[in-house]
Amino acid sequence: MSQFEEVGLSLIIENLKEGIVLIDKNLKVVFINYEAQSILGYSEKQIKKISIESLFDKEIYNEILSIYNEPKTKLINDIEIKNIFENSTFLSIYINPIIDYSQKKEHVDYILIQLSDLEGISLLSKKSKLDDEEKIMSQLFHGLAHEIKNPLSGIKGAAQLINQIKSNNKEINDCCSIIEKEASRLSSLVDTFKLLQPSNEADYEIVDINELITSSVSVCLKGSGKKDIQVGFDSITESSNVYGFKELLKIVFMNIIKNACEAIDIKGSIKIKVKHLKDYKINNKNFIVTEISDDGLGIEKESINNLFKPFFSTKKKGQGIGLFLSQKIVNKIGGFIEAESSENKTSFKIYLPDASQ
Repeated sequence: MSQFEEVGLSLIIENLKEGIVLIDKNLKVVFINYEAQSILGYSEKQIKKISIESLFDKEIYNEILSIYNEPKTKLINDIEIKNIFENSTFLSIYINPIIDYSQKKEHVDYILIQLSDLEGISLLSKKSKLDDEEKIMSQLFHGLAHEIKNPLSGIKGAAQLINQIKSNNKEINDCCSIIEKEASRLSSLVDTFKLLQPSNEADYEIVDINELITSSVSVCLKGSGKKDIQVGFDSITESSNVYGFKELLKIVFMNIIKNACEAIDIKGSIKIKVKHLKDYKINNKNFIVTEISDDGLGIEKESINNLFKPFFSTKKKGQGIGLFLSQKIVNKIGGFIEAESSENKTSFKIYLPDASQ
């Protein structure tokens, strides 16, 4: 193999979105790529000093040993792995024998262990799907905003003109006022949809997520009336900067925190946690994840998948615009939002591009 081929192969292996660990017949690690180091929480130097038995749990270790007696690929699906820092990751693990066929009897020289990060694959799949939806929705609403705005201006102007004409007919005057008011409301709604139009990444600004959350919580609590709501905010002390648009992101956090406040009947708590997601990259970017959870009324399982659809709402008087708009704003700057709910907890996770890298 030429030097060029060796360098190319090395680059491919190191940039795989999959952990690769190669062990020899003495159960010693002879190679580990960067992704596997990230998943397991050890450097290459550290891993080569410890045993495979210490590196993996008993189930995985026994499967590795069994390869020598029965040389065929083994799969351990959806298993929890804890790294050196006690952080959990769910993986699919392939254990592959590398056999020397030059001898009369099959002989396992090496074992190749592949670690597939299910969370990372899931994030990439969600992000790809949302990117496709974002392109379609942006084009749709850009066209609709233009087509709706012009006739609305005409309707509102005509209503104002009629209203200026002195009339003793109260019913006509009332109808004109309603037309004018509703035309203004629809015009404002169309302006909101303009926020979904595509933007240039060069226009993004750096936004301090800790600062944004603090101000959003303050406003939402003041508007929650006499409810007894306790808010716990687990911020990050290192850089908490994300890329985006401050005013648009404020809409996102205000929507979700306000929803959490409204989900609480009389007394309850909201927990907000911010953390760096460095284990997985999308489009070469790390993410900062903000989780906002409450112990309010919860959301029915059937409704979770529809939360971010336009005009869908779980509230009696809800318009179904807030979460839809929030998702599209976050999509616009390269992130996404996901939600889950159980009997005692509703949680929203907001993934935003990390500006500290």
